[in-house]
Amino acid sequence: MSLSFRIPFPGRLLAAAARNPVGSVASGILILLVVVVVAGPALAPHDPLASSPAMRLCPPSAQFPMGCDTLGRCLFSRIIYGARASLGIGFAAVALSACLGTAVGLVAGYFKGWADEVFMRITDMFLAFPEMVAAIALAGIMGPGDLNLVFAISCVSWTKYARMSRGIALTTREALYVKSARLSGVSPVMIIVRHILPTVRPSMTVLATIGMAKGILSVSALGFLGFGVQPPDPEWGTLLMEGKDYLFIAPHLSIFPGLCIMLTVLSFNLIGDRLEDVRSINSGHQ
Repeated sequence: MSLSFRIPFPGRLLAAAARNPVGSVASGILILLVVVVVAGPALAPHDPLASSPAMRLCPPSAQFPMGCDTLGRCLFSRIIYGARASLGIGFAAVALSACLGTAVGLVAGYFKGWADEVFMRITDMFLAFPEMVAAIALAGIMGPGDLNLVFAISCVSWTKYARMSRGIALTTREALYVKSARLSGVSPVMIIVRHILPTVRPSMTVLATIGMAKGILSVSALGFLGFGVQPPDPEWGTLLMEGKDYLFIAPHLSIFPGLCIMLTVLSFNLIGDRLEDVRSINSGHQ
């Protein structure tokens, strides 16, 4: 029996990724993260912005499971609220870059000719700059803020979606059913949407899943450098930045945000690898 890989149903993708033990653990972590993001206020034991000078730098305890920060704020509550920022900004950046890159690749691959030359030369120009360096430069120019962070990450991340979707579109446009649709007078837009986009979508989904890991790392890195969510609002990279000066006297300030980033990035990478295996097997059976 061949494995099913139907992109419109995310639940099936998650089930496919969970067919092995490692995928199950990674899926469980991501499900837990979704619950934390959705139900954050109900799960947080304390107000993430409420300070208590008497509890400054206190270690983990029953009252404060992850200890307190330099202002006596509950680190556990701040990590829960910070998940919304880290995952939300990362997801928005990946969604925007995937949509932009896929659109560019589909147009370039289907129309070829001058459209392909123009879009691919623009893509090559963006690829000439290291992603993180370009993101730091853009974030520095635009200033800190959630929307600016999404824009900065998206501007340097869309190229891989463009190149992959272009390659698939170049192959698919030569298929007999696409040629038949073209001869029947179907408009290029409808051909791209109905016939080429479905063949591109599985690869874009795998790429976006792995891209989420990189997106969260970028959000955390820019937050650590001061370009992301601004204090007192919590975000995992910002929490790391706040704890870096207390590594020896209060290591929990850096350990717990670092573990959250590591586990989240690792989970997205593992699920992305598993989805790529499923996509490859499914392609081989077609």
